[in-house]
Amino acid sequence: MTTFEDLKARGRGQGSARLRSLRSTFSFGRILFLAIVVIPTLVTTIYYGFIASDRYVSESRYIVRSASTQDVSGFTSILKTFGISKADDDSYAVHSYILSRDALHDLMKTLPMETYLNRDGADPVSKCYKPWSSHTFETLYTCYLAHVSTIRESTTGISELTVDLFRPEDSQKVAERLLHLGEQLANRMNRRAEADAVSNANEFLSQAEARVAEAHDNLTKFRNQEQFLDIQGEAAPTSTVITGLASELARTRAEIEQQTQLSPSSPGLGSLKTKALILQDQINAEKAKLAGGSGALSNQISSFENLTLRKEIANQALSIASRAIDQARLEARRQRIYLETIVKPNLPDEANEPKRLRTILTVLVLSLMLFVVVWMMLIGGREHLNHNTY
Repeated sequence: MTTFEDLKARGRGQGSARLRSLRSTFSFGRILFLAIVVIPTLVTTIYYGFIASDRYVSESRYIVRSASTQDVSGFTSILKTFGISKADDDSYAVHSYILSRDALHDLMKTLPMETYLNRDGADPVSKCYKPWSSHTFETLYTCYLAHVSTIRESTTGISELTVDLFRPEDSQKVAERLLHLGEQLANRMNRRAEADAVSNANEFLSQAEARVAEAHDNLTKFRNQEQFLDIQGEAAPTSTVITGLASELARTRAEIEQQTQLSPSSPGLGSLKTKALILQDQINAEKAKLAGGSGALSNQISSFENLTLRKEIANQALSIASRAIDQARLEARRQRIYLETIVKPNLPDEANEPKRLRTILTVLVLSLMLFVVVWMMLIGGREHLNHNTY
């Protein structure tokens, strides 16, 4: 049987084991607190408090506008009163260009961007070319994206450009140059749009001129082949002959009617009837020339009218194409986009970056939160392990 002394000794052993476990846990907790909270916060404080280089932020605002854009909401409706409206798609095109490698290439043609991003006196971490990084264009471009940003306000269409570098004049120069390059991009897009519109109009004009020439040639060939000048000139002689024959036939029939009533047995009656039949045959023959078989004048007139109609349509298309060139130029100019600077890049008189105190406090708060999570998981795991052991 278990005596009271045995139970008491066992309880003392379990208590001392728990105490040792608790002491080891708190000892490990101090190490964990030191590693998760103290060291990161201390490193952050030393770097941002004494080492990190100041950066000067130059800000500017601009709008990409087009007189043809249809938008009547909010601030845009006020701008449209003065012939100004925002061009959403073109604004995004300018944004994409500013943050592109092409923009950096164009900047490097006039500004020493490598010097700007690696100024003497800047700390090694803030410099673009760090001791462990390669001196390539891609490295420079990655650093460029870290120092240049542009944001567009969806409600007003106004975009904000910010540049932060180690010297205030560097930031201002880069911002001014980027706005100038953005304006050049808008001008190139305008010239391309106008050139395309005029090119299409010229192509339409060339096609219309070719159709006019073809219609004129076809009409000339028909006239030469059929010896046919115009409708009135060809139909008038035949109509005159038919009219004369019809008059003669009418007189002959009147004489036949008169002879039949007065002297039915007159020998001249037969010759009159023969004359009437001949006149009728001649009238039918002349009418057949106007409207009859394949060689009838009506077929020639139909072909002539068809060719003439095609020529008139071709002339109208040529007239429209001639006006279309001027209309294309006007439409392209109406749809031009403009980059309008609303706020010019400023020359900062004090450093805006980095946010030293905010960064230190952020690291401290995040470290404490991480430590609490790890500590709770550690305590819960130890209690679960002790419970299973005893």
